Amino acid sequence: MRRRIPLFALLVAAPLAAPGAEDLYPLALEDLTAFAESVTADSSSELEQAQAIATWFATHFDWTATDYQRRTVEEILERRGGNCAELARVTTATLERLGLRMRRVREINLHVETEERQSSASAKIAEMGNRASVFGRRHNDHVWLEILDTSSGEWFPADPSLGVVGEEAWIAARLGFGERRTLDPSSADMIAPFAIFAEDGLTVDRSRHYLVEGFDRLYGGRLGRLDAWERWVELIDELGRAARGAFLGEVNLHDYDARIAELAVTYERLRAEYAGTGGG
Repeated sequence: MRRRIPLFALLVAAPLAAPGAEDLYPLALEDLTAFAESVTADSSSELEQAQAIATWFATHFDWTATDYQRRTVEEILERRGGNCAELARVTTATLERLGLRMRRVREINLHVETEERQSSASAKIAEMGNRASVFGRRHNDHVWLEILDTSSGEWFPADPSLGVVGEEAWIAARLGFGERRTLDPSSADMIAPFAIFAEDGLTVDRSRHYLVEGFDRLYGGRLGRLDAWERWVELIDELGRAARGAFLGEVNLHDYDARIAELAVTYERLRAEYAGTGGG
């Protein structure tokens, strides 16, 4: 069964989803290059190409829970779904057919509290080590892409599992205080990212770019004047360092549960303080 998409999301995505007719799926299995060219036939930029491809996969493929199996692009296509990392992998393969330059992004986000996830993570830490601590009671990991805009030389986000592409749209969908527009209803459980790294070697820290500079810019520079802002930035820096250590297997991120809980409280303080200034 395909994921159920909220009506508002379909309305938002309709212009981008139009080339992604159901009958293109057999073409994706047969000739990924022809599929990519067909879905992006009306696109005139790297951003529009990424929007068309990401929207198609977000709309027509299932999100499936992580099962720790390593699948090829062909297997993901045949399965017609996958977790966020697998959807990013098949999107990468598709956009590579168009000559786009990409890099993989790893994220850890504040998440709705779930004791079941904490128990599952603890079992995985015992089995696999600290790398499994990237998910837990109040946090979860996520994978998406950054794509190079050759005209500006800047990288922009593309999330194939959420169907969100472009920096302003991504920041609003992942950090915004109001209604969040993605093609995956479960994204409502992702409260806010707190660590973002590009490249598999975690060599490019993008946390401040999105979670401090971009977040403040989304609200016209008004967040930086709020009382809770300084603590938000401090916690982003501290948890970013811990998150990188967890990805590398050097830190058990569960040891930072109190800090993660504090960040969740700080986010809500920011929301309340912003509303108190007359913001929506």
